[in-house]
Amino acid sequence: MSEHEDPKPSPGNAGDGWRVLSYLIGGVALYGAIGFGLDRLLGTQFLLPVGIVLGAGLTVLLLHFRYGSRS
Repeated sequence: MSEHEDPKPSPGNAGDGWRVLSYLIGGVALYGAIGFGLDRLLGTQFLLPVGIVLGAGLTVLLLHFRYGSRS
C-alpha cells in the first residue's frame, strides 16, 4: 500500500455493506410475508416461495439502481 492511500473507509460509504444486507433481508421478509398471508387467505401453497423469490429479485434490482452506477 502506498503512503498516500487511506486504509480507513470514507464516512460516506462505511455502512453500505450493512445497508445492502438489510435491504436483502427486508425485501425477502416483506414479500415472503405477503406471499404467506395470501397463501393463508386463498388456501394455496405456492405464493410464499413466489414472494420470497420476487422479493429477492426486486431487492437486487433496487440495489443495482441505487449502487450499481458508482464509479
